[in-house]
Amino acid sequence: MEDQKIKEILIEKNSTFKKLFLRHQELEEKLQYFLKKKFKSEAELVEVQDIKKEKLRLKDVMQKQICDFKKKAV
Repeated sequence: MEDQKIKEILIEKNSTFKKLFLRHQELEEKLQYFLKKKFKSEAELVEVQDIKKEKLRLKDVMQKQICDFKKKAV
């Protein structure tokens, strides 16, 4: 089963995964807002880096859950 399909299943059936996914999307929207700005303050540049780190952390957690799902499905 491919990761996208597993992700859809987990979003539907696993509330923890769904929260992680929604938070990841929220951070992506926030990141896009900052990236569209031509000039960013020092604080905004730091926030962009923090957002990127948090998104990556969330992605890693979600990927682990996807891998765990695959192992259980076998």
